[in-house]
Amino acid sequence: MTDPDGYDADVLILGGSFTGVELVRLLRKARRGRKLEIIVVDRQRSHPYIPLGHELLTERMAAGVSGETELETAGYVESRPPARWISGEIVGFEPETHTVTLGDGRSFSARFVVVALGSEVRAPASLPGGAGLLAYKSTEQFEECKAALERRLAGGGEPETALVVGGGISGVEIAGELAYLDRARPSGWRAPKVVMVHGGERLLPGLTARAGIRAAAALRAQGVELHLETRVVEIADRHATIRGPEGEQTIPFGLGFWGGGLVPPPVLSELGLPMTDDGWLRVGPTLQCFSSSTEEPEIFAGGDVARVHGGTGRWPTMRRAIEGIFAAQTIAANILELARCSPDYPGEGVPPLMPHTLWSDFPHGVSIGGRSLIVYGRVVFSVSWFNVWFRRFLMRRYMRRYGV
Repeated sequence: MTDPDGYDADVLILGGSFTGVELVRLLRKARRGRKLEIIVVDRQRSHPYIPLGHELLTERMAAGVSGETELETAGYVESRPPARWISGEIVGFEPETHTVTLGDGRSFSARFVVVALGSEVRAPASLPGGAGLLAYKSTEQFEECKAALERRLAGGGEPETALVVGGGISGVEIAGELAYLDRARPSGWRAPKVVMVHGGERLLPGLTARAGIRAAAALRAQGVELHLETRVVEIADRHATIRGPEGEQTIPFGLGFWGGGLVPPPVLSELGLPMTDDGWLRVGPTLQCFSSSTEEPEIFAGGDVARVHGGTGRWPTMRRAIEGIFAAQTIAANILELARCSPDYPGEGVPPLMPHTLWSDFPHGVSIGGRSLIVYGRVVFSVSWFNVWFRRFLMRRYMRRYGV
């Protein structure tokens, strides 16, 4: 059903993780969607299950098992013809022609374009030496991080110090998992001493104060040294200079992890699409890219990469894997509605589309090594066995959902 105006496909999806792969599934479920030719562009053909990356790193859960902990995303897409998976690095986009350009010079276009490039985990450029801090969101980062753990924790000798910078959910989870190595660890490894530095007065700033207090208590109970209201001002030669209520001091470390939040993929500034002041893509309530001077009814963005603006301003959208799946539902419904119309939208013009549902909160499971929290609004309770079981249950459901 490729558009006759020379497009390479009907739908071009930039990014094949949570939002991208769910969009393919939803389009193929619909009668009209089964006729659409789809191209998905991503730099990696498979994707690890990001929400449990900390458990995979420490081998609390076996890593790298195809179909169990790593999704063969390209295989799934290609099993839903007419669909193609294109492996490549996105370097530019032309909104007027709906054409993406890859680093090797190839280009692809489609009537409908969906930007689902997610986010990146890395220290900001403003932190001297921060580029040396580890993260594990992408496959490349995960492999580098895993190799560093094996290299620094294997063998005898004095325990290494593992430094975690940032006390959001990801920071708390990796700190807890590293502390859990004192109870259970791969053969030949030694448990590290874990030190966390967080600039706020409490952990988990995106959740309630009670959740932050209980997370701090859980980490301290497992031997984690916490420095709150403290910032890392420089990292050099495996030493972190920190500044807080006790003044300035230096912490030597063998392993350093960034848990201080997400940043936009740098390529967003090369796409020619409306952006927010902090570097994300700006979309309306229907997840269409827009600005005061530009309206692109057939270009969408969803998941971590997008910030929704409408009504009184910016929505408090979640930055979690489940939000990417919710966004795919909105985008799929709106693409299918637009696909009913001629590309030039004669007569009454672009039809009204479905607005995205605002999710300002959702139950959070926070793994903290041997302990865990379940947080929903102001309710916080600890049922470690249930949280561990349920998170792995969700992973298995996710893997089966997109099984080839």
